[in-house]
Amino acid sequence: MSAKLENMLNQLKVLILCGLAVLATQAVNLKGELDILPATLGMLIIIAVSIVALKIKEALPLQIPAFAWASLLSLLLTTPWSPVQGLILDLTKQISAGQIGTVILAIAGVSIGCKLDDIKKLSWKIILTAFVVFIGTFFGSALVAELILKLQGII
Repeated sequence: MSAKLENMLNQLKVLILCGLAVLATQAVNLKGELDILPATLGMLIIIAVSIVALKIKEALPLQIPAFAWASLLSLLLTTPWSPVQGLILDLTKQISAGQIGTVILAIAGVSIGCKLDDIKKLSWKIILTAFVVFIGTFFGSALVAELILKLQGII
């Protein structure tokens, strides 16, 4: 089997596993009220868009990430002038972006956990950097919220 075909099959396997995890978390989140057939078809559409985005990224010499291609494809497929807009929106409406994010973050956490030896080599500097980023994000968010609330006259 060629390396490209094997790579594509591995990508497809990962996307299918992630899709199953998203559907499972969505079913739990909706407490059994998930309409499984449209949600499964919607997830298959998301997987297909992801595969096409990965192939575009590999084919073009531009340094644009695959998620940007997936976003552009999704935008084009769901614009009002797209003939498949209604179908895609109907099938994907039950799939929450929050559930997709949860699965992605869980997988990222596992992948980082598998590389703890590499992280240990970064020593104490990585901890300092993390604290600075967390604190900066917290105070930056608080500052923006304070400014917006004052401008609206809420506080």
